[in-house]
Amino acid sequence: MVVSHDESGRELTSSEREVWRTFVSGGWGLLAEINSTMSARGMSQADLRVLEALQDSCERGISELAAQVHMTVSTVSRQISRLVDEGSVERVQRGTDGRHRFVRITDRGREILTEHVLVRDDLIRRLVIEQLTPDEFAMLGHVFGKIGANLSRRGVV
Repeated sequence: MVVSHDESGRELTSSEREVWRTFVSGGWGLLAEINSTMSARGMSQADLRVLEALQDSCERGISELAAQVHMTVSTVSRQISRLVDEGSVERVQRGTDGRHRFVRITDRGREILTEHVLVRDDLIRRLVIEQLTPDEFAMLGHVFGKIGANLSRRGVV
């Protein structure tokens, strides 16, 4: 579908575009550094997100999990298969309907999660928190809280 200028909304101003580009560059750079460090230790940021989402519940359906971590069902399903093979996650049979698959984190998964969260937290402390004042860091949380709330109202998250 081609969107005409009138349907697409307003263009960013040059200063808004520059702020956006700075945000994207810094954000992608930060995620690249986190992913690189985590991968060197045997876990992706995506795996960490899935395990973190599972740690707070007894079990979760794949579709629900995918929605929570903002990934497609097929991507999460592939991750889960790998995490099951590694012993971090186990499948749970619930009822007789095999179409609805449920999973939960294992004790091994919790151990791996704890180890990797410490690595990730150290990175966040060094790369983000120590680079900002306490007020700037609080503002960062406030800003993304507003963005997340807006996306949630729109049904995006």
